[in-house]
Amino acid sequence: MRQYWRLIRGEHGVLTAISSIASYLVAGGNSALSTILIGASAFLAEAGMFAHNDIANLPEDKVNRPDAPLVAGAISLRAARIVAASSYLLGLLLATFLPPYAIAVYVSAAALGAFYNERGKKIPFLGNFIVSFLTSTVYLYGMAVAGRVDKYLLLLFAASLLANMGRELVKTAIDYRGDLAAGLRTAAVILGPEMAARLGAALALVSSAIGIYLAYALAMDGLYVFMSGVVITSLSLLILSVMCMRGEWQLFRKGSLAAFGVTLAALLVQGLLFR
Repeated sequence: MRQYWRLIRGEHGVLTAISSIASYLVAGGNSALSTILIGASAFLAEAGMFAHNDIANLPEDKVNRPDAPLVAGAISLRAARIVAASSYLLGLLLATFLPPYAIAVYVSAAALGAFYNERGKKIPFLGNFIVSFLTSTVYLYGMAVAGRVDKYLLLLFAASLLANMGRELVKTAIDYRGDLAAGLRTAAVILGPEMAARLGAALALVSSAIGIYLAYALAMDGLYVFMSGVVITSLSLLILSVMCMRGEWQLFRKGSLAAFGVTLAALLVQGLLFR
């Protein structure tokens, strides 16, 4: 089971499920059944995408990830295909019990993830944008299930999209030497690693500015738990962006992920306890 968990990157699926549920609750959702369905379908969509990603990435993983389940032979290619297809389809089945807009978000995200795995990842900038968009789609999914557009979640979606795009660009700077040797065209290969990292840091700075505005709006409406998480994340991104511009790329990559987690935790607590 451990190898299958690695194949689907189960921890990512858990975070995606929590983010979707938290967004649903903050958007005003209050159905226990819908809460279960949104969390389970989000987890399965993520599982399907990651299993498919390992299948599509098998040639590269033989070099870059020799311990990956498929490369090491811990899971057969046939079994991985079954996991990917069944996860996608079971997630879709669960999503059909949700409102039509939610089904549309699920299908669009799954299709975009499949496109990324097969072709999009090889297209510089577009591939990075797809990853950033899919990471942020959880907020749209939560609103779609709740049947309500929430201005705070829209701002959070925008901030998340920019911050994750910045993180993706910095990652290309970190991987520059290996990607160049492999003949891959990434943002860092095209722009140069320093320029790609600076552009990524600049996007994160814009994200932190949106976050500061979001925190102000949340404070005005008394949503202090959500606000505190956004403030911590925004200030962290501000500091990390400056450090990134000074060459601390790995610190930015790891620190930004931790910073995102603070807002996620605050969002969940706000949705559960203080709606």
